[in-house]
Amino acid sequence: KQWYQRRVAITAGEELRCCNKFLNDVNLLETERDLSAVDDNYEKLAPEEQRLNLAQKIYQQCLCDEAESRLPDHLIDHEKVKEVEDKLLGESPRYIYSQIASTVRDYLSGDPFAKYVESKYFTRQLQWKQLEKKPIGKHTFRHYRVLGKGGFGEVCATQSRASGKMYAEKKLNKKRIKKEKSTDCDSALIPL
Repeated sequence: KQWYQRRVAITAGEELRCCNKFLNDVNLLETERDLSAVDDNYEKLAPEEQRLNLAQKIYQQCLCDEAESRLPDHLIDHEKVKEVEDKLLGESPRYIYSQIASTVRDYLSGDPFAKYVESKYFTRQLQWKQLEKKPIGKHTFRHYRVLGKGGFGEVCATQSRASGKMYAEKKLNKKRIKKEKSTDCDSALIPL
């Protein structure tokens, strides 16, 4: 029984990964961005050729029967897939997946999202978002020791209380900076 439950969970996770990959690729196809900035394979092609290549790649990876990361069968309307096949041969490919993407979004906003809201991952995300909203103050970090001193201030080893990550914090003396007429900032954090 446990093996079956794990297998169902893996299958469900794979299904969601396929949906996510499809939506990310469609979003990239529909945006105004230059695709050569995303993938070097598109560098030498004109913008419409780039989009056509990406549209064909989406079709081969997500909608073909032999596709490795194929969308689940219950999300694929074969009439819409046939329309996509016809459009790939003719017109501009920018919005040819919009109907299928809408179906996938509707599916993901239903049961998978409800399961996500009930999971520990949703709670963790909410906690993280709440933590991100807190302003950074002197109690955000634990200060350990001085790593070095310079003409304008000192560098200390600090640790984030929230994540436990170590940083080097540069503390600057404002009076000295103003005296030297410099325009540096008050404090800067550098991840170690």
